[in-house]
Amino acid sequence: MKRRDFLRAASVPAAATTASATAGLGAAQETTETSGGTATGTATGTSTGTGTATGTASGSGGGGGSGETVTVTVGPGGSLVFEPGTSEPLQIAPGTTVEFVWDSDNHNIVVESQPDGANWEGHEPIENTGFTYTHTFDTLGTYEYYCEPHRTAGMVATIEVVENPNAGGGGGGEKELHELGVPIHAHWVGAATILGILVTVIFTFYILKYGESAHTGTGRN
Repeated sequence: MKRRDFLRAASVPAAATTASATAGLGAAQETTETSGGTATGTATGTSTGTGTATGTASGSGGGGGSGETVTVTVGPGGSLVFEPGTSEPLQIAPGTTVEFVWDSDNHNIVVESQPDGANWEGHEPIENTGFTYTHTFDTLGTYEYYCEPHRTAGMVATIEVVENPNAGGGGGGEKELHELGVPIHAHWVGAATILGILVTVIFTFYILKYGESAHTGTGRN
């Protein structure tokens, strides 16, 4: 065999080996590009590719906000009221979810008025005990609603969405002592007033009857 033919024959296995390595590298690169997450590829005549992908998705309805939930009982014990809300407005912060829980039968929620931009539709179908309905209040302002079958009986209520519901309303006018956090009851004030009057009367009677003290030099013997 001539030297030229020998070199040509020897180059054939080498070319085949190079082509195999190139193909392996290409396959490894393709695995890297198509794998989700993290991928690694190695090519040394043969190729290996590993891919790892993770994903997490979560969602909740009702909008964002404070995340608090307040319960309003619809017809508690058969009473034709919303509790709280009928006797005095329910004050909540923006983003609070109100859960209406039916405690008696034949009630619904009809929105009478609400702030501009609010989208509360209420729940007009008549429902019975055990039914629940929730709504998240985001827009500041006053919401007035009622139970249609029992509106004339006084089953109306109000929700006030304010920035700081713990601060109370208004800001002006007179406030009761207990609203200011003073631990004083009305009957205590009345008793103290009566006691003060009695002490004053007794002291005045004593002065009129016995005069000034003998130590002043003008007392009576």
